[in-house]
Amino acid sequence: MSLLPQISLSLGNKCNTVTVEELTGLFVTDTNIGGWGGPNIDTSVITYAAVNVFPYTGSVISASGTGEITGTLFTDTTHISGLFQIGQQLIGTGILPGTTIIGIITGTGNNNGGTYIVNYSQTVASTTIAGIPVLTSYPLFDGTVDVFSGLPSAPTPSPFIALQDQTWSNVDGIYEIVYTVTDGIDVYTNETQHELFICNLCNCKDSLVIKLIDACSTIAVKALKEQVDQMEVFIYGIQSAFSCGDFDTAENIITAATNYCTTISNCSDCGCGGC
Repeated sequence: MSLLPQISLSLGNKCNTVTVEELTGLFVTDTNIGGWGGPNIDTSVITYAAVNVFPYTGSVISASGTGEITGTLFTDTTHISGLFQIGQQLIGTGILPGTTIIGIITGTGNNNGGTYIVNYSQTVASTTIAGIPVLTSYPLFDGTVDVFSGLPSAPTPSPFIALQDQTWSNVDGIYEIVYTVTDGIDVYTNETQHELFICNLCNCKDSLVIKLIDACSTIAVKALKEQVDQMEVFIYGIQSAFSCGDFDTAENIITAATNYCTTISNCSDCGCGGC
């Protein structure tokens, strides 16, 4: 058996805050074998836990190189592109999920032979290693933050709201959510998880609906009705593409819808951050 952390992120109506819900739950044979408690770890042995938000896999690569990891030392033997920096998650064959650069020892970030400190000790033979940016991080246990202590059912808690009203400053789009838990020996992460956030676009459509209701002239009503219909088509297309796993198409429609909302519909009051 092995712990399988589960997490949920949801936005509020204003699009600038997020609620983080911990969903791992109690271990139950046959129904929740990845839950807290024997034969898996429980929350009493956690040394670090965090929820990190990334662009969906493959969308943004900040740096890449051919290198290796020995212990907590990452060596960028032959640099390929971009700039390795503190806070980037490293991905590549054999790399532990959630491996992140936490320090720079030598180099400029884009030179051959640069060395860096990562958060998890491991052995990774020479391979192509890429760094992707962490857009937002929500610590759940890090020596300062501890959302697990004090829970009525700890150390094997039922699903609970871990964080509320946390700052969210990312634009509408698709994001990869990585929930990492470690006991200092093993590292556990959630299954691959992508979330679609189109709060601003939905607020834009709702704002247009309000304008449509308040419109007094036939011309204004017709124009606003067309704009509302177009936004509904955009939103349906985004949701449909996302549900089918066609993330590139979904992102392209989001871009088109955002442009429509800001330039054609002139929706300047459609929610936090605009459209």
